[in-house]
Amino acid sequence: MRRTLAALVAVLAAFSIVLVRTQAGAAGPDSHTQPLLDGCQRSDSLTLAVSTPEWVYVNSNDVRVARLTGDMALGRRTVEGVVKQSRPAGEDLYLNHDFHDYNVLIQPDVRYADVLGSGNLRPGDEFNQIEGEWETSKIPLWAWPSPNDRVKASGNWIWDCGHWGNSEADPTGISQLLVYDPLETAQDLASPGAIRGETTELHPMYELATFRQDAAGRLLTFGPHVLSRLDVWINGAGGPAHASEECALKGINSGVVARVACQQGRDVGGTYTYTMKMRARPSRTSRLIVNPILVHSETSPNLLALPVNVRPDARRGTVTVSFTIPTGTTSQRFGVSLLAGWHDDARAVRQTIDLKRIHIVKALDGSSEPNLNPTGVPGEQTTDAGEWVLYANVSGHWVQIPGITQVRDGQDIPLTIRIRFYTPVGFRPRLFVSGHECDEPLIDCINEGPGRQAQTIGSTEFGFNDRPGRIQAPGHLGVPMIFGFASYRPTANPNPGSGNEDLSDAVCGSSGCYSLSATWFTG
Repeated sequence: MRRTLAALVAVLAAFSIVLVRTQAGAAGPDSHTQPLLDGCQRSDSLTLAVSTPEWVYVNSNDVRVARLTGDMALGRRTVEGVVKQSRPAGEDLYLNHDFHDYNVLIQPDVRYADVLGSGNLRPGDEFNQIEGEWETSKIPLWAWPSPNDRVKASGNWIWDCGHWGNSEADPTGISQLLVYDPLETAQDLASPGAIRGETTELHPMYELATFRQDAAGRLLTFGPHVLSRLDVWINGAGGPAHASEECALKGINSGVVARVACQQGRDVGGTYTYTMKMRARPSRTSRLIVNPILVHSETSPNLLALPVNVRPDARRGTVTVSFTIPTGTTSQRFGVSLLAGWHDDARAVRQTIDLKRIHIVKALDGSSEPNLNPTGVPGEQTTDAGEWVLYANVSGHWVQIPGITQVRDGQDIPLTIRIRFYTPVGFRPRLFVSGHECDEPLIDCINEGPGRQAQTIGSTEFGFNDRPGRIQAPGHLGVPMIFGFASYRPTANPNPGSGNEDLSDAVCGSSGCYSLSATWFTG
């Protein structure tokens, strides 16, 4: 105990010195000091016990003062930029989630660089990116973007308190279990960079607008054309994450208490405007054609007739869309799509993809359980079937793969999923598949899906999902599809001790944990 107290005193002493330091030229908040001021407590044991904030607002004191004056919007931020990754989460913290999250990683435009904490800027796979997260039940699949799409995203601007570079500078593995991770934090405050520090996120989001790349479709009476597409989804539902962040402002750090003590919804009323830049005008006589606005069925009934203003500008080559969602409620859901193009632009071709079958190599439960739980708790060794949730993205068209919730070793599961869409001539569709196992307790994983309500308490295994693996190409893109019939597999993990979500668990062998058979043909 004396050593622990001494370490904490050292942390506080170093912290008091570093408070006066600033990072020269840093565009956003300092991930080494600011998270501690805002309420992060850097303790894996407290995080697993759900007795410390998993997320806190950046500049929490300012947000707290705003709440006292009735300002419920401070603490939100918006970014525009390019999507680098788009996928469901492989695992999430129990009790703070009804379902697993949908995650999008965005490289923001320069004018939004100040949303990035210094921890977001370290070299690596997520360099110079901010992650947006939202439970899968809160966002429909048609609104999920793909890598290289441009997006506008808004959400609560927060620190992810659960990941600060834990164990980067702790050879014992013990310090990260203690409050404020005294060993690593003291090193980092004395010499910033010993650990990464927390990263900033937009979590949960409430707005996601996607400007699709390689868009094509039917243009009113002019038939299939290459065109421009905009998909917009607004939803005030924030879920347990929003409740936790609001409760942390009041000193309520228990995620369990926060679910009932603070609101899970937000008032996101206001005016939203989007300007879609068209493709280059093919000729001086090209006419700009705008299809009627599509209002999606997931929209709240009271917003189905909401006026949407569409302003095409052929001279500038733009179409501007705007609408105003009424304030005063926390149940706003509004989704619209817009297609526009030049009447004489390039023609498009229709593609048909049939997802035919999934073969399960290993179910990652029972006899094929890898036992990679980082807490050291043995995995379940029961004879019941495993549970998986998978999503497929075919060139920007997301589907949840049904019929795979219950899986067993060696099982063949037939699928009847047909995806039809238009693409530019010569375009080769890509297939991306990602998902997760359902071994985390208290998350209703087996009923996961957009628009769902949590019903069960989930698995009996404690706190870790194994890795079915992702079907993907380098850069987190889908793999180029083969014309006709073909089977696609995730890459196998050669390391039995690794939990890399991109790879299939090593227990599955060199063939990966599953294969997906599909056909591609035109027309």
